Amino acid sequence: MNDRLSFPLRLIPRFAILVGLVIATGCAPEEEVKFEKAPRPVEVMTLTQSVPVSSYTASGSVQSWKTEDIGFEVGGKVSWVLEPGENIDGRVIDVDGKMVQHGTPLAQIEPERYEIAVESAVADLEVAKLNKESIEIRLKESLPAEMESARANLSLAEMEFSRIENLKQQNAASKSEYDQARNLVQTRLASLSGLLATEKQTRAELKSAESQIRRAEQTLRDAQRDLEHTTLYGSYQGQISGVNVVPGSVVNAGDPVLTLQMTNPIKVEVELSAKQSRSMRRRHQLPTTYALPDGTQRNTNAFVYNVDASADPDTRTFTMTLLLLNERLRDPLPGDLPEDKVARSEDLWPLRLNRMMGTSDKVVLVEEESIHHDNQGAYIYLVTNSKLRERLPDVVKVRRQRLVENELKIPFLGNWVFRSVQMLDDSGEPIDIDLDSLYVGGFVGDPNADSPNATGGGTPPQNWDGESIVLDPGSEWMLRPGELVSVDLADQNEKKGFFVPFDAIDEEAGQAFLYVVKDNRASKVAVDVISRDNLDLGSMIEIQSPELSEGMLVIVRGVHFLSDGEKVRKVGAARRLDELEEGHLPGNPMPPMVVEGAAE
Repeated sequence: MNDRLSFPLRLIPRFAILVGLVIATGCAPEEEVKFEKAPRPVEVMTLTQSVPVSSYTASGSVQSWKTEDIGFEVGGKVSWVLEPGENIDGRVIDVDGKMVQHGTPLAQIEPERYEIAVESAVADLEVAKLNKESIEIRLKESLPAEMESARANLSLAEMEFSRIENLKQQNAASKSEYDQARNLVQTRLASLSGLLATEKQTRAELKSAESQIRRAEQTLRDAQRDLEHTTLYGSYQGQISGVNVVPGSVVNAGDPVLTLQMTNPIKVEVELSAKQSRSMRRRHQLPTTYALPDGTQRNTNAFVYNVDASADPDTRTFTMTLLLLNERLRDPLPGDLPEDKVARSEDLWPLRLNRMMGTSDKVVLVEEESIHHDNQGAYIYLVTNSKLRERLPDVVKVRRQRLVENELKIPFLGNWVFRSVQMLDDSGEPIDIDLDSLYVGGFVGDPNADSPNATGGGTPPQNWDGESIVLDPGSEWMLRPGELVSVDLADQNEKKGFFVPFDAIDEEAGQAFLYVVKDNRASKVAVDVISRDNLDLGSMIEIQSPELSEGMLVIVRGVHFLSDGEKVRKVGAARRLDELEEGHLPGNPMPPMVVEGAAE
């Protein structure tokens, strides 16, 4: 029993001490404990007078200004036609008919029968000229002599008739002699009249011969024009977007052979509202921005070409057409390779083409334009670091392979000619080459190069190391149909104002406010929201207030959680209006901006 009571009794002193401490604490004077709230993190922008980009920027669709299906003016069998994607130059003829630029041949039909027609027309013209020459000789030489003789005979007959008539009056001549003399005069007179009529007829024949010459000349011109039209040319600089025939196809006059699209200048179409379309009528240029292949932005001016007179019935928008000058770009060399030491080529050929060409395995065929020449003879650039079925490296290494050109030539699709060759070793002896070997074609230069030192096609750079070649896919146009550009629709004469993001505005009881940072506190400023008629409403809105001034720090996020006079802390550097708008275009949401403390 004593043991059971001993344990609780031992706790009594400790409990008494604890109660005493509690009582002592409750009787002590009360002290107030204060917790200061941390400043709210906010993001700010520097207030400046400007016109916001996102309020007037529209997306434009790049399209070909002119697209046409072109064909021959004459019919025949197609000899060759260029491949799709080829960039071409148009034929340019001045107002006087002189050739300014010959242009790029696009396709050709077999010209033999048109050459024969030209030869036949030339022969007909020569016959017509000889006929005219014969008539002129008769008119100028034969007939005058005959008429002179006829006049002399007539004069002699008249003299004889006068003598016989005098004798008859004296009864010294018989009546028959008189009749014969008179008949001779009439005969000689009729002969002269016939020659005069023949002269008139010959002059008419001369005019007819001249007409025949003109007809023969016209026939010759038609034949020559038909022969010229066996080769197809474009009328402007562009790109072949499609081909409808292959070599060997028979086409009639006017049948579409290929589709040509104009690439310079290039067209941009922008859809406008009715109000915007009226304001664009007095504009001539619009700032335009687009991305280059390397991701950099390029700014330029587009020319206003046309604004549709009527709206699209489905979208109720007016299409504005802009024109931009275009240019060709080429891919940069891989890595940090220097441009002046590495050559470029668009073509890579295998030697194993015998089956495709229908020749025996003993015949080695090489594309003719890939053969180079120097004072030692002909050679090709043979690839040394890759074979037919191996992966190509970024930089192809080549060496010169000497050869002898044979007479055999085999055309392929009308665009290439392959020539039979015999490979040679360094001593000039014939050797066999692995048919899985590759060789490169002709060199290509900069499509936009115009300086005297620019590298032209078919010539390597001046400082080329002699072995390094990059396979170039070919130049491409900076702007291609289907791409998008950004067009600035704002009136460049528009006065600047204070613009802030829509999220920076707070509204209470119909009054708009924004918060500016003063002495690290959020200060509420009453503002008037302005709507401009010539600007589309975007994420930026214009505000006015006598309390606003340039350089103020305006809170742009989380204003609905703020109170006037609340302590704030700036997060990050203050940004300008143009920095806030980076990456924001119509149709794209404003990029999210994190505001710390917004959930507090």
